[in-house]
Amino acid sequence: MNKKKGFTLIELLVVIAIIALLMGILMPALTMVKEQARRQTCLARIKQQGLSLVLYANENNGRLPLPGNAFYWLQDLDVSTVNFLLDNGMTREMFYCPSNHTHQKYNELFWEYANQSWDSRTQRFTDERNYICSGYCFILDTRRGRSEEQAIVRYERDPLEPKWIRTTSESQAASRELIVDSIMAQRQVSNTPYGYDFQNIQGGIFGQAQVYDTSSHLKGQYEPAGGNVWYLDQHGEWRGFEPDMDGTRAVGRYGGGNSPSFFW
Repeated sequence: MNKKKGFTLIELLVVIAIIALLMGILMPALTMVKEQARRQTCLARIKQQGLSLVLYANENNGRLPLPGNAFYWLQDLDVSTVNFLLDNGMTREMFYCPSNHTHQKYNELFWEYANQSWDSRTQRFTDERNYICSGYCFILDTRRGRSEEQAIVRYERDPLEPKWIRTTSESQAASRELIVDSIMAQRQVSNTPYGYDFQNIQGGIFGQAQVYDTSSHLKGQYEPAGGNVWYLDQHGEWRGFEPDMDGTRAVGRYGGGNSPSFFW
């Protein structure tokens, strides 16, 4: 009578070790593939935002929607603008980057911050006096009443004079950023690569619900991978984050009042 031969303990351990090794090799690659897909989805979302803003301008003599309130964070959007975008093809999810896990997890908190008038039946805000915290930054001229220290700072990598966008007829439209991924940071006292914390950012959301805001497309607490940029001439691209915070390579920086700095 022949005995059936099974696996020995050593053989099983070898197989398990090989599987673990293969998983260790494949998981980073799979993670990168997923992030690449999220970047493409992100770009598609800001493309829709850009097209909707141009449509708004076409109906308003070329003027882009400029909030009447001097908001300090570049993600803040008037409810009236949000309603227009919703009426012209956008959905709630399009206002947030799929790579920003905080905005995805606490979406309702960001969507209804400073405005509790969202009508789930009509999918519109009923009160147009307030704003939402979106997941993207809009380089629209909302500086009414702000000081000079809140201007955009652009470094030597690009000689083009920085500019807040007011109309669709701005010169050099192919180089004028209109919408950018949210890359924000607060000064960090500890020794970090850039001297900033890009993940734990305090603001109104933190004060209200103890939830930190955060940058999108992070590859670590102190370093974002970069972000999508949508230009006034309606083209977009991915821009890696490679700044020298001391002055020579950052593309743009903005910091208003007690808000964090924004980079793009």
